[in-house]
Amino acid sequence: MRRRVMGVSCIFFMLMMVALASGMPLDTLEVPAFGPRDTGASAYSPVILEKDCEYKIVVSGVYQFRVDTDWGYADAQYRMGAGHKYTQRFNSIEFDGERDNADVSDVENHTYTFYRFGNDTKLRFSIFDCYITGERGEYDDNAGSLKIELYPIASLSLTKSASPHALEQGKTCTVTLTVKNTGTTEIEDIEISDTISPGFTLISGELHKKYDSLKPKDSRTFQYVVQSSESGSFNLEPANASYYDERGNYHISKSNIATITVIPSVEPSPTIISTASVQLHGEKTDVVVGEDIFLRLSAVNLITKPVMHVQVIIIPPSGMSVTSAEFVQSGAGQFTTTYEIESGRGRDIEVRIKSNQVGDFQVQGRAIYYFGDDEESIEDHILTLPIKVRTKPDTTPASTPSSDGGSIFGLPGFEATFAIAGLLLAVFLLRRVVFV
Repeated sequence: MRRRVMGVSCIFFMLMMVALASGMPLDTLEVPAFGPRDTGASAYSPVILEKDCEYKIVVSGVYQFRVDTDWGYADAQYRMGAGHKYTQRFNSIEFDGERDNADVSDVENHTYTFYRFGNDTKLRFSIFDCYITGERGEYDDNAGSLKIELYPIASLSLTKSASPHALEQGKTCTVTLTVKNTGTTEIEDIEISDTISPGFTLISGELHKKYDSLKPKDSRTFQYVVQSSESGSFNLEPANASYYDERGNYHISKSNIATITVIPSVEPSPTIISTASVQLHGEKTDVVVGEDIFLRLSAVNLITKPVMHVQVIIIPPSGMSVTSAEFVQSGAGQFTTTYEIESGRGRDIEVRIKSNQVGDFQVQGRAIYYFGDDEESIEDHILTLPIKVRTKPDTTPASTPSSDGGSIFGLPGFEATFAIAGLLLAVFLLRRVVFV
């Protein structure tokens, strides 16, 4: 039995190779339009369609659904209408009992192409007809058939996913790309390419991948990691794939769109900059009205870079006043200074502000810089830091209840004084008794 199964599989594989090389169909059959009045007839594909492999099915021809009229003709997707033209939409072809819309339609030549995945079974074909009431039937008034051609194809699926799909601003997300040969033949020279969407920075991994070949049902997966710099809902654009089939034909394919939701961060986070490290930091970002807030804007020049020429600006929000600053210049609520930072060195710029009202605020920082004499490659980055200002808490200390319900005996040291007085009184009375 095992030899027989292996033999059938080998024969099927050889048939697919011959069909693909010659462009001939794997299988051809006719589906009759007539049959038992209430059910009609069916036809099965002689070959088994492999699970998760995609096939091209071409349905062509016309048949009669009313033999006693000159207008009772139909094809796989349309019926004859006014002027004896095929204008009435009617999906008559069925795959395993399900009617379907064609992926490619050639109405003039009555030829329709469908793409379907196998399920390790033979595919059953039938034609749908019905009574005026819409119930299946009236097949005894039909004539003719539709022609079915089953082709092996080279097919590739590319899926794109993001995990987690909801994350906090400044956190990282892993994007996964999976390519799979969903066709019935081997594909070669597969190239996958993707792009980073605005609002994200590549942290690790690759955006491009090449594979020499993939056999049917084989798949490959690769990943890269991005970091979010903005909040909102983002649609990651589809990745692209290209490949060649066994006949040397070039194909292209696209992935789905992956969606990521980035929630605004409640904690201050550094802005990731590829050419330098710039951070806006608050020593304390949850304060009460009147409390000072110490801010530090730091810039670090990487050891791989020449001298860094940088201007930094801090803009405190309305409702706060500046109590001290290291900035050289100020004006219109902005504080700025410029520095030249050597390779591998850093500078801190500090400012102290005071909160004057309750609410949620955003401190803005800005860094503009370039390296060496390359003023044309200047970079400008905005940084933000959330500040929460609350009302003053109740400063009245809570009283500590005494063990005796709050009487004067609860005062510190009073119990000891009272005990000594009692002892002296006892001695006095004792002496009086002795002398008497």
